[in-house]
Amino acid sequence: MTTYSGQATAVRVSANALLLKTNIILSDTGQLDSTGGSKDATLANVNASGLVKASVLNAATMGSGNLANSMASTLGLDLDLGLLGLTVGAGLLQSFTWADCLDGQAALSGYADIVGLTINGKSVEASGHPNQGVDLGPLLQVILNRQVETAKGLQVDALYIKVLDLLGKPVAEVVVSRSESGINCGSGPDGVCPAPADFVTGGGFVLDGSGRKVNFGLHGGVRGDGELRGRFNLVGSGVHAQGQSLLAYSALDETTRRLTYAATVNGQATQCILEVADNGEPGRDDSFAIDCDSGYAVSGVLSQGGNIQLHKPSCALSVEDGGNSGGGGKGGGKGGGKK
Repeated sequence: MTTYSGQATAVRVSANALLLKTNIILSDTGQLDSTGGSKDATLANVNASGLVKASVLNAATMGSGNLANSMASTLGLDLDLGLLGLTVGAGLLQSFTWADCLDGQAALSGYADIVGLTINGKSVEASGHPNQGVDLGPLLQVILNRQVETAKGLQVDALYIKVLDLLGKPVAEVVVSRSESGINCGSGPDGVCPAPADFVTGGGFVLDGSGRKVNFGLHGGVRGDGELRGRFNLVGSGVHAQGQSLLAYSALDETTRRLTYAATVNGQATQCILEVADNGEPGRDDSFAIDCDSGYAVSGVLSQGGNIQLHKPSCALSVEDGGNSGGGGKGGGKGGGKK
């Protein structure tokens, strides 16, 4: 029998210094059940003690068929540990991990997407390579796209920072957008597949008609047992839309999914339809659209930041099979091998 592991966390900040003591954990899924399924955590308009502010936080972990997957997204981050000499801003910090069964063996992959990162007022460019170190002086250890193989699988942090005191001892640790996935393959070339599963995860931003950012994070789809699961958060200028439960899920084509949510827009109950497309790496051709009965609507291509991941375990239904689960057969998303 195939078993799964996974966890995702949007933000984790711990400090144990004379000037600041804190332990902040935001949008953490907890551990995925070994039998699979899904767990998620999402927040919007976050302000944690004035130390961590963010527009949208989203985390999800899932396991089904021959695939375990986790993702974490942080949008509009403003982190202020000025008492310890650290400030961080970012438009988008996002990580994805996958664990697939290929020929009966676990194959791990993952990556991070980073847009508009500044540390202590200095712009930091992400190379896209794993474990990219950034030299910001002797008291800060900074790693972008940190990738670590653990006993359970692969863990990816979009941003990892350790703050040191003058003696070189750690006094604070910052982790933004951490995802971890692992799988133990059952019998057969791709493990023992349960009923079909098909789901999307992702986050990023599009521009509204006035050119203002609209940040979003989402996850949704059908689990192996046929249950629909999903939520979303969207924050734009003067609007907060929140999907509270997934009502319907369907495949429009091999790359596009339609998700219908019971939702609220600025606190008023409504229904929203999201259409998202996974058009390949690195996500800049992916698209997002939302249309709510309340009248709110926005759409666009994620050309400036973000990624939609469509996950179709190899035993999922094809598009022609229809049903809630939509398409299948693509395998472990678009992550490829471990970078």
